[in-house]
Amino acid sequence: MRMTQDNRVNRESKSAAAVPDVREDSGPVPLMLAQAIIMAAVMCLCEIVCAPMIISMAGGAFALVPWATLACLLAVVFVLILGFAFLWLADNLSHNFPAKMAPVTYGVVGAASFGVWGGLIYPTFMNSILKPAGLAELTSGDVWAIGFNCAVIGLVAFLLAVVYGPRLAKRRSASVAIGVVVLVLAAFGAFFLWRFMARLY
Repeated sequence: MRMTQDNRVNRESKSAAAVPDVREDSGPVPLMLAQAIIMAAVMCLCEIVCAPMIISMAGGAFALVPWATLACLLAVVFVLILGFAFLWLADNLSHNFPAKMAPVTYGVVGAASFGVWGGLIYPTFMNSILKPAGLAELTSGDVWAIGFNCAVIGLVAFLLAVVYGPRLAKRRSASVAIGVVVLVLAAFGAFFLWRFMARLY
């Protein structure tokens, strides 16, 4: 009986050791910073892919490149302002569960946080451009669709951040390169936003 209990404890210990803890620092780049870089990159990529769909909701009022970079800007602003706070929240919540459940916890926090952000901020920005131009504003259905789209993006971004964050934390050059690309996209978004506002106001 004693041997059976010891074997069971050993199996559980090996099983726990086989699941890497993706929540611990593991490289020259701080883990949370690496996760934020991945989040921003994934969000920008998803926003670029989804740009044609979002533009169609606005009746084609936006050109593809300006809107895609503006959407990247809004995603990067989310990461810089709220992203670290929600990463901290997800990390704290994940410690209440086994390490293998951490991606699920991060994904839920990401879906909720970026879904609310996207559902509020993206339509507001779009309507602030559509209304002065005399174009039809987004319908409530469009707003809900944008919010749902952002929730999915947030889920994917946070999930990939917690899974691949430790790997990126070990690669400083890759972290810097990805971060620079993301900031360049955001800078173009800021430029196009300034042009939009300058023409309308």
